[in-house]
Amino acid sequence: MQDNVFILSLSGEININSLTETRNQVEESGVECQERVVIDLEKVSFFDSSGLGYLIVLIKQIRMNRGLVALCNPNNLVRRLLSTIRIERYIGIYDSLDEAIELGLQPG
Repeated sequence: MQDNVFILSLSGEININSLTETRNQVEESGVECQERVVIDLEKVSFFDSSGLGYLIVLIKQIRMNRGLVALCNPNNLVRRLLSTIRIERYIGIYDSLDEAIELGLQPG
């Protein structure tokens, strides 16, 4: 937690092979019930289609519980993958954690 913001740090390759472990870790964190969430992608090296699909589901779950959510720190490859699915139309992607907290978690 930082400034009443739940920071979810993902790491490694988020793909079909690692998805069960990633999902279990995320569910144990209780992130879906948080009001303000930043998903930190700094340590994520790659997403495949399964991983991207899970990220979208996670964002939707947080929002369904009336939470605000933003993404931060994607490397160039991850940013390109996110841009390919045009996720920036629906969620802010920021270069730093501080920027995501300041700009990405504003209501409305």
